[in-house]
Order: sequence, then C-alpha cells, then structure tokens
Amino acid sequence: MKQTKRTTIYTLLIILLFGLALPTQGQNNPFKINDSLYPLYLRANYNRKNHICLEQADSLRRKAIRLKDHKAEILALLVPLKYQITKQHNFPAVWKASQQVRKKAQEYNYLQYYFYTSTTMATYLLSEDRFDEAKELMQKDIQFATKHKHPYGIQAGYVALGNMLMARGEYAHAIFYYETALQFSQEHMQKQERSTIYPHICDGNIRLGRFQEVVNATNEGIRYCYSEPTKAGLYGYKAIGHFMTGDYANFKKSYQEYFKRLNTVPIIATEYLILLNSLYAISNQDSVKYQEYKNKLSGLLRKYSSYAYYSYNGQYDKAAKVMNKIVRLTQNGGNTNILTDLAGMRNSFAMQIADIDKQKAANEMAKLQLQLAQLQLASNNLEISNADRLKKLAEMQNGRNLLALQNQKLKSNKLGVSIDSQKKLVELQKRQYNMQKLIMVAMAAIALLLIVGTIIYLKANKKMERRLSKLSKNLTHTLAELNIANKEAQHADQQKTLFIQNMSHEIRTPLNAIVGFSQVLTDPSFNISDEEKSDLTYRITENSEQLSNLINNILDLTSIESGKYQLIIEPADINGVCRDAVEEARSHVAEGVMLTFNTQLAESEKIETDGMRVKQVVTHLLNNAIKNTTAGSIQVNCSKNQKGQTFITVTDTGVGIPQDKQETIFERFGKLDQFKPGSGLGLEICRTIAHKLGGNVYLDPDYTNGARFCFFFGKPEGKAAEV
Repeated sequence: MKQTKRTTIYTLLIILLFGLALPTQGQNNPFKINDSLYPLYLRANYNRKNHICLEQADSLRRKAIRLKDHKAEILALLVPLKYQITKQHNFPAVWKASQQVRKKAQEYNYLQYYFYTSTTMATYLLSEDRFDEAKELMQKDIQFATKHKHPYGIQAGYVALGNMLMARGEYAHAIFYYETALQFSQEHMQKQERSTIYPHICDGNIRLGRFQEVVNATNEGIRYCYSEPTKAGLYGYKAIGHFMTGDYANFKKSYQEYFKRLNTVPIIATEYLILLNSLYAISNQDSVKYQEYKNKLSGLLRKYSSYAYYSYNGQYDKAAKVMNKIVRLTQNGGNTNILTDLAGMRNSFAMQIADIDKQKAANEMAKLQLQLAQLQLASNNLEISNADRLKKLAEMQNGRNLLALQNQKLKSNKLGVSIDSQKKLVELQKRQYNMQKLIMVAMAAIALLLIVGTIIYLKANKKMERRLSKLSKNLTHTLAELNIANKEAQHADQQKTLFIQNMSHEIRTPLNAIVGFSQVLTDPSFNISDEEKSDLTYRITENSEQLSNLINNILDLTSIESGKYQLIIEPADINGVCRDAVEEARSHVAEGVMLTFNTQLAESEKIETDGMRVKQVVTHLLNNAIKNTTAGSIQVNCSKNQKGQTFITVTDTGVGIPQDKQETIFERFGKLDQFKPGSGLGLEICRTIAHKLGGNVYLDPDYTNGARFCFFFGKPEGKAAEV
C-alpha cells in the first residue's frame, strides 16, 4: 500500500513537471523568451537530472539578466528546482530553490510560475509524507491567487489539492476538487487551459469504477484539448472506459485515435497504459500478450483486466467471481465510495448478461421469421405456378372432360399445398410461443438470481460489519490493557530508580560510619580513651547491624518477588516467639521507654504456622516503634480475634502517623520521615509475609496516642485476608 502511494505521488509529480503547469502555444520557443536563450534553456532542462544542469542554468540566468529577459531568468531558476526534486529527502535544498523562483516570479509579475512552483512544491511535500504542510501551502496559494485575481493560480491550487487526496486514496474527494477547478476554468479561463484537468478526473473515476464517467469526461476533454500528448492520453482513458462498459466497437475507434498519436508521447499514467494494452490484447484474442500485460498489473487494475477478459469472452460466471473479488478488495480498503460505484458496475454487468440473452432470443426469433417468409414465398410461387397451368389448360382444346379432369387435379394439389402451409404456420407460431415463454423464464431466473445475489451480499456485508465491530471492540480492549501495562512498566521503572537512589543512600550512611569509626580506632595518631573506644566499637556494631538488616530486607524482598519465598508450616509457640522478639529488641529501646509483653494465649498453646516468619514481622514492627518512640512505652499483646485468628498488636506512644499517610507507609520506600534511618521496605515485607500466612498487617486508625500496628493470621492460604 505504501509503495502504491509513493508511485501515485511520483506519477503526479511527473505530470506536473511535463504537462500540467505552463500552458504552451506553438512548438518553436513556446515561452516567448529571447531566441538566443531558448536553446540554453532546452539544454539545461534536458540535463535536469544531472548536476551539470546547475552550471548551465546559472549561465542561462546571467545571460538573461544581461538581456533583461525576466521570464528566461525565472525559467533558469526552475531548472535547479527540478534537479533538487529528483533527490529524495532533500527538503532544505528543494525549499530554497522554490523560494528563489517564487520571489522572482512575484517581483516580475509572472505569477503563473509562482503558482507552478507552489504546486510542484506541494507535490514534493506529499512525496515526503508531509501532507499537512502541502495542504496548508496550497490553501495559502489559493487565497493569494484570489486576492490577486489570478485564475491560473486558483485552478492550479484546486488541482494540487485533488492530487494530494488522490495520493492518500480519497478518490471521491479528489474528484470534487478537480471538478471545482474545472468549473472555475470554464467560467474564468480559456478552453485550452482546462484540458489538463480531465486526465486527473479519469484517474479518480477509474479508481472508483465509474467507467461511464470516464467516457463522459474524455468526450468533453477531447473537445477542448489543443495539446496532442494530452489528447492522446484522453483517447487512451476513453478506450478503457468503452471496453469496461462493454462498448467494444467504440473501444477500437478510441484505441485507433490513441494509436495515431503515439509519437507525441501520450500523457497517461504507466499503470493505465499497461491496462489499456491488456484490453487491446483481449480484443485481438492474443492471450499471450494479454497475460504478459496482466502480470505487470497489481491490485484493483489487475482485477479489472481479468473482469474484462472474462466478460469479452462470454465467461460470465468467472467475470462475476472476479467482480465479487473486486468488491471484497475494496471492502478491505474501506473505501465506501468505491463499493457504491462497483455495486452499480456489477448491476450493469448483470444487465449486460440479460441483454445478451435477449439478443440470443431475438436472433432465434429472426431465424423463425425468416423460415416463415421462405414458406410464404414457396406458397406464392406454387399459386403462381397453378395459375399458369390453368391458363395453358384453358387455351388447350383437347376436350372438356380432359380439361375438367386436369382442373380437378390442380385444385386438389392447391388444396394440399394450402393445408401443408397452414400446418407449418401453426407449428411456427407454436415455436414462437415456446420461445417467448423461454425468454420470460430466463428473465425471471436472472431477476431471481439478482435478488438472491443481493440478499447474499447484504448478509455477507452485515456479517462483515459485525466482525469489524467485534475486532474494533477487541482492539479497544487490547489498547486499554496495553495502556495499563505501559503505566505499570513506567511505575516499575520509577520504583527501580527510586530503589537504587534509596539503597545507595541507605547503604552509604552506615558504611561510611563503619569505615570512619574503624579508621579512628586503628589510627595511632588519635589519642582516645578506653571509654571512647568502647563507644566507637558500639557505633560500628550498631551500623553493621543496620547494614545487615538492610541487606536482609533486600534479600527477603527479592525472594518474595521471585516466588522463592518458602513457608515452613509447623506447630509454633507464639508466646515464645513474641518474647524472643521483645528481648532481642530491648537493648535498642531508648532510655526511659518501657517495653512490655502481654498475652491472653495459653502458655501451652501451639499454632500451625511459620514461627520464624511471625517473629520476623513482630521484629520489624518493634524496630519501627523503637525508632519513633523516645518517651513513654511500647507494648506487645497477643490474643484471638472474633474469627479465632491469632491477633498481635505493637502499640507505642511515639510520634504517630497522620491519617493521609497510614497506607502510604506500607508502600515500597514509604517513610514518614525521610531523614530517619531505614530502607522503607520493612512494612511492605511485613504485609507481604502476613498475606502469605493468611492474614494482614494494618494500622489502627482509632488509636491516637502514637501508633498501633495490628497483625493477625490464621491458616496460610497464599492470599491476603480482609481486615
């Protein structure tokens, strides 16, 4: 599809460069520039694809300036523009060259070259997939042309807009702009200046399957055309239109007119020239040439060629199948205009079949009428023969008896002939009646087939609409899922970055403390007391534990996320687990803070769970309370909730947690105070472990004297329990 679009754009560009823009009159120096400059222009323009043209064009421009030939100077500036356009992705150079032409054209009031350059530039922008810029350029040019009352500029602008839409496959809209340009030309311009629009209209109508419109457009275009190359191209389009509508006699006439003008290099797109040659091969029954040309076609035009071949050779069933393929092909392209026109084309095809059947019946009727005429002639001849015989018998005087006898015989013969003629006439009338009856049955069958075909088509179309609707919904759902996945990926990336930043800070702080205090202890230049050494050793140990806890948290989180986190379920003494956690944390409690443990569980009671993971959660909650409590108390309580689950609370009288932060702290790296030590992973790990134990960890929102973390669990189920 992209290649087809590119081909269409460059075809339009070639038409612009060689046939569309500048109206010519006469063959010798049509631009009416100085005769000495015209050969220089021809040479430079001939070499426009070679860099040598730049030097030749510059020489032409300098001579034109000396001779004060402004038009020749503009033509010299056009050559570099044509040269730059031959290169792909060369926008800056093309734009610079076009601006030089436009500037001089406006300065010298040769606005036709101004608009020609704009049209060429718009087509080039289109070839570079810069449709919006091309459209804006042409709209501005139409406004400029309207302001300066320049008909050629207005016409060229509308044609260029049509070319853009053709390249995008919007054929119906393109034809609208072409016809707008044509109407404007009819009202404000000379007849010969509108003929170049008709090939564009033919192109669009062929794409839409409007072959009768192609014939109509070419008839009008040929009437006003004074350019033999353009006229030759129009005859080519006309021949295509005649053949595709089944008018084979006029096809040959149009093709002969086209063929007579081949030496003028007809302005017709290459793909249509190939289609025309394939149709000519069909008309000559040259299947080898037809296949050769057909193989060079693709897409819609290839289907047209196949349809023409089968229709011409009377293979109507195959032609109908190709027509259905054309409809399906255009359905896939989504061009409803083409669908509408091809539906009309298919109806026309069905009418052609009906006309052919009628013709066959008419031929048969003509044969019967001929036989009837022959019988009538035979009867008349017999009657004449009998009259002559009676006359001769009357003249003969061989006796009345002989005359009467012969006369009786003649009457008998005449009666026999009359009876035979009547029998043949009755038989002929009977055959005519049967033939009429057969024709009626055939017409009814064709009508029934058309109705059934229409119903099948409508049902298939409706089914296709349902499928497209379903695909659209699925696509919308998939896009929504992709959008969610994209947001999750972005969030994960942000989390990763935050994790690296946080970890680098959390690891660096204790590590720097360990290294610094160790250097002080080992450096003999520092004269420190035993008490200071003991304090430094304590600080090194404390930071080592902090670093160890951080690494353990990271390992736990990695193990959980990788799915390798295992629970060991066995009877566990929850009271003992909690006491151990409390005693291990006691040495870290601030001076003056009371740490206590209370339980309502029986001392002998054991619960099926992973005791080590329960202790890990309680330890994390205690560490959190210790960091945030500098006075008052910290209490650990064990009990059962209403559902019979083990319920552990860690209550402190510390700074507390605002309500808007009570869920945030359970997120990864969630910290109430970013300046306090800690990775921000502990509470997330606690909640994850609680989920795996069949419970949950949450903050009691009703407690306001500090913070109370609640931890409950039951039978491990692998999913979070409801709070």
